[in-house]
Amino acid sequence: MKTIVDIKQIFYGDPLTAGTLTGAAVKAFITDVNTKQITNVHATTWTYEEQEGKITDYLNQLNGQTYYRDAEPGSRSINFTIGQYDYETKADLQGGTATPTSWLAPEHQGIIYKCMVAVTKDDTYIAIPKAQINARSGMVESKMIGVMLTATPLETGVAGLMAEGWFDASEVA
Repeated sequence: MKTIVDIKQIFYGDPLTAGTLTGAAVKAFITDVNTKQITNVHATTWTYEEQEGKITDYLNQLNGQTYYRDAEPGSRSINFTIGQYDYETKADLQGGTATPTSWLAPEHQGIIYKCMVAVTKDDTYIAIPKAQINARSGMVESKMIGVMLTATPLETGVAGLMAEGWFDASEVA
């Protein structure tokens, strides 16, 4: 039995482009020198959401009975606000250009893809090999400007590489 609770760590980097989604692949990603760790999640902004799916019933007009049902799953996402960050992190997740002392917004906000791995307090690894990142600046508790982020799993385009996987720590060790 599992109880998946809260957030302990979040990692991001370039989307995975090969292989299969396994605990070993997650371990390789989080230990890669190019993978970055988010070190601040503001207050209680972390959430994992799965939207309710859409069901369409097709009725037989002659007898009023359902003869076919079409099911469309809801999309999933992880969401959080980074309360303390550097300009490089802001540029990685929102686009634009960063130096250690400045950030310049992109002329046109493009689509940003990242691999995201979230580790819960009870050591469940939620891995998204290719997430579309929707990040924006916004006020948190009317005092500070955080980077508000939503990461939505997408099809990876790689045969055998699933869009999302959850792993116990023993799988990632």
